[in-house]
Amino acid sequence: MFNKRSLKFNLFKNPSVKAVKLLFFPAVISLIFIALSLFCSPESVSAQYTAPFIKPLEGGIITGFRQEYFDEEKQVSRMHTGIDICAEDGSSVVAAGNGKVVYVGFSPIGGRTIVIRHNEKIRTTYLNIAECFVSTGDRVLQGDIIAAISAEDDPSSLSPHLHFGIIYDGYYLDPEDVLNIDYSSISKYIVLEYVENDFKIQAEWK
Repeated sequence: MFNKRSLKFNLFKNPSVKAVKLLFFPAVISLIFIALSLFCSPESVSAQYTAPFIKPLEGGIITGFRQEYFDEEKQVSRMHTGIDICAEDGSSVVAAGNGKVVYVGFSPIGGRTIVIRHNEKIRTTYLNIAECFVSTGDRVLQGDIIAAISAEDDPSSLSPHLHFGIIYDGYYLDPEDVLNIDYSSISKYIVLEYVENDFKIQAEWK
């Protein structure tokens, strides 16, 4: 009669079963490591990344999110879509998180601009930069130096600063709030009203 005791005995005493076990478990472990490498590699930027953003530039915030300011060139009032961080001339700007550089170019209201895509919906924008150290298509890790700032690149300002913005699925977020939360929970904080202005997400950023 085949019972639990004979089954237990056969599993441990049958050489063929033991051989299968010895081959099966290492194969499973290998598959797990391969899967982890695919999801965690900087080459695969996805929502699986849960580290919080870091501040891209050390310095004081001189203009806050949604703060109203006057556009001297167009003579209109605007709503600020990010934060301005002031620092010394030549200070380095770093990537706020792992991602892919999807745009390096010129913005009519922010001068030289870099956009990094962190997953399907999240972008960070870096404006008023003097030097770009990355190109479109580059993969970057959190903390990598991507640019430098200078007052010469922004004649309207007496001090060099970085305009840092965070866009989630077409919505501008307050960077001061987002710096303290995870990518995985960011959707819970989409409570900000979309700010209309002429700084749209361009097609090549998507």
